[in-house]
Amino acid sequence: MKHKQKIIDLSCLFLAIIAIGMSIILPDFLIYIAPFILFFSVVILGIPHGAIDHIIAAKVYGLNSSLKDTILFYGLYLLVMLIVGVLWIFFPLGGLLFFLLISIYHFGQADGVSLLKGYSRTEMTLFSWSRGIMIIGLILFAHPYISFPIITAAIRAEPEWLNTLYQQHQMLTVAALVPYLWMSFRMMLKNRINLPKSAFASESLVIVLLFLLVHPLVSFAIYFALWHSAGHISEMRAYFKQQGETLSVLRFYKLATPFTIISLLGLVMLFYLHQAFSLGEQMISLLFILISVLTLPHMIVVDKMFQNKTTNADN
Repeated sequence: MKHKQKIIDLSCLFLAIIAIGMSIILPDFLIYIAPFILFFSVVILGIPHGAIDHIIAAKVYGLNSSLKDTILFYGLYLLVMLIVGVLWIFFPLGGLLFFLLISIYHFGQADGVSLLKGYSRTEMTLFSWSRGIMIIGLILFAHPYISFPIITAAIRAEPEWLNTLYQQHQMLTVAALVPYLWMSFRMMLKNRINLPKSAFASESLVIVLLFLLVHPLVSFAIYFALWHSAGHISEMRAYFKQQGETLSVLRFYKLATPFTIISLLGLVMLFYLHQAFSLGEQMISLLFILISVLTLPHMIVVDKMFQNKTTNADN
């Protein structure tokens, strides 16, 4: 990774190495605290990093404070969230597949933008998708005895094909890893990496070991909170600076508080919907459903922000 603030990079590596060490020395303790780490990482950084989308959208789409523009933004944003939420309720397998697909794209795109330089559109596409597939693939298949029960709780079924994937999880883990290693090697050879080669190789090694060795809830929490969410917050602050405004960390959290609270209320609502539909009480699966509901509209706004930044940089 290559974030605007060096402290984020160091925090990512430090916590990842600590988690890897704990998974070897204190695996039982890490299993015990894994749900708490996931919950607090999502609440403290994961949800807030998308909670100022309304402000970012006003800048990237040229919206003003008129009632018409306000209704337009919130109406479309909430409509997208509603569509994804309905998909999860009435077609949970479709909700899961859609969530995995947009997560692969969103995570890969965000990392690709920070890690690559002087790239072509094809190079960015291939690197981003390989990075996203590596991240999601290792989360799913490196520890299937942990990840698959969460999947079955989310889709409210245990289909036979899931057992087949479980039996082939080692092969699928390798299949998720190889394309990223190949693309990383190619990008280093072509001098497309926005880091010293040794630093990028070290970062890739740490993140791969994080997903391979550490409890998937913990590895996802560290990646989602620091590699992704903290990195996005840094990118947003840089975008504000590019627009001639200052976005301090304190101001960011002040602006993010209303939508963070609304999102947490949405988690409570999902919990009661699950109960109403007799869908169980699996809070971890609900947390991932909430993330997926928030991800698509957030991804649309962020994608536009990245396009604007690239355009401004070229001019």
